Amino acid sequence: MLIKNIFYIVVVAILLSPVSVQAQAPKLIAYSSGTGFFVTHDGHILTNNHVIEKCGDISIHGDGISANAEVVAQDREYDLALLKAAFTSPNMAYFNSMRQPLRANDPVVIIGYPGESWRGHDPIVRSSTIIDMKGPTGEEKWVQFNDSAEQGNSGGPLLDSAGNVVGVVVAKSELRIIKRENLRREEIIKKSDIAISLPMIRRFLSLHNIQYQTADSAIYLSPDRVNDRTRPFIVNVNCRISGQ
Repeated sequence: MLIKNIFYIVVVAILLSPVSVQAQAPKLIAYSSGTGFFVTHDGHILTNNHVIEKCGDISIHGDGISANAEVVAQDREYDLALLKAAFTSPNMAYFNSMRQPLRANDPVVIIGYPGESWRGHDPIVRSSTIIDMKGPTGEEKWVQFNDSAEQGNSGGPLLDSAGNVVGVVVAKSELRIIKRENLRREEIIKKSDIAISLPMIRRFLSLHNIQYQTADSAIYLSPDRVNDRTRPFIVNVNCRISGQ
């Protein structure tokens, strides 16, 4: 009997929003923590849907200020959510106008609240580079960049070297080849971090009548300068998981 070898290539996306559990007698209370950023002076904040999807009360913290926020729009397909806070930042995010489009190997920066950094409300900045302006198998909805994100970076901006937004950090990806012979066998052939692409973000914001700002990206700033420019509009998104 002839046994055929069958190969499948799949992308596994590993979401980056942690759930931290804090003891509080007589039961445990679960919290979700991620990152978001102001996109208007009216208090609108962009983040991932998976950061807030199971949340009850949502609070945001950043640059010395804290407030409650409410969900005003969600897109489960592209994993985006829009929040509204009672206060806003003196700065807000600008989006790359794409007059200078990104290419593979271009430098990028992520800023957010990975790991335990949310406890001190102190965002962490990391440098990276673009791998591809599409997902691991050509997905238009994603941008790939080199390994630099951790749990808690979900919902934070992927920034170009001018500090303009080019994506929203969402997950780590593994490109796996699955071989079905006598026994199923999986092999990871590529790893990358992924962000939601700029066209998907613009579509979401426009759909909900958000007047976002764009800027050209002709200048180059060091990661420290990008941090200085963007830090005021970065927030930690923290909430209690509903039903806990």
